Amino acid sequence: MPELPEVEAFGRWLLPQVRGQCIDTVEVLKPRLVRPVSVFAFQQAVEGVRIQEIRRRGKCLLWDCVRPSGEAELLVTHLGMTGSWRMLPGHGPLPRHAAVVLGIGEQRVVLEDPRQFGHLRLGNAAVPELGPEPLDPCFTPELLGKALAHGRRPIKVCLMDPSRLAGVGNLYASEALFLAGIDPTTPVHQLGFEAIGRLHAVLRTLLESAVERNLQALRSDRSMLYQQQGVSEDPSEGGLWVYDREGQPCFRCGAPIIRFMQSGRSTFQCPQCQLAVK
Repeated sequence: MPELPEVEAFGRWLLPQVRGQCIDTVEVLKPRLVRPVSVFAFQQAVEGVRIQEIRRRGKCLLWDCVRPSGEAELLVTHLGMTGSWRMLPGHGPLPRHAAVVLGIGEQRVVLEDPRQFGHLRLGNAAVPELGPEPLDPCFTPELLGKALAHGRRPIKVCLMDPSRLAGVGNLYASEALFLAGIDPTTPVHQLGFEAIGRLHAVLRTLLESAVERNLQALRSDRSMLYQQQGVSEDPSEGGLWVYDREGQPCFRCGAPIIRFMQSGRSTFQCPQCQLAVK
């Protein structure tokens, strides 16, 4: 699913194209994405607003808008498992899985969502309560340690807990733990300050580079990492170290990558490079 780097890239890509523009029309093709409000109520709330800013919180994009009356309106969007944003001309066929279409001047902003797990909500109450942001300038090793403290669950599970850390999902949790040399099954209370420091440094570098790679993909109309199409096998060229590589040799040591389940999700690990804490 789209994680922090993908959502951040979508926001940075969309903002310069729509900032200051009015949403003239709203077409809801998949009503379940705007529930619990009705399609009519959603259209009434969004049509005519002017987009001032798009910012990210976790895996959500927050669209700061203002109505013609001057009243603020907040649109909170989440891409779910398979969602993506498209910019299209004002006329022409829509993508097969188009769910919501925002008419903005001579163009359309289209939310595609094949599995319809995404959503669009209105107001501050729709913004989730989340842990610290890994890309925030104030995000330090100490803050990461505090966010993970007092837990006995495995570190991989805690990294994916949005109440502890915002925006990190299965793909980047697996990749970060590999790069930090940490066994995903290690209980968080067993991690010392040195390991937390490695993980902090890896997270920042990994997520920032992924944002840039995804931006490049959007600007050149290529697939993003989470879409798992056309991804290079070489991590130095934007590929993946362990995620979705079960049975393939580790790029560092050659050992086969293993896959196992944690909290209902697949975890990928190199058994040689990611040793358990002793």
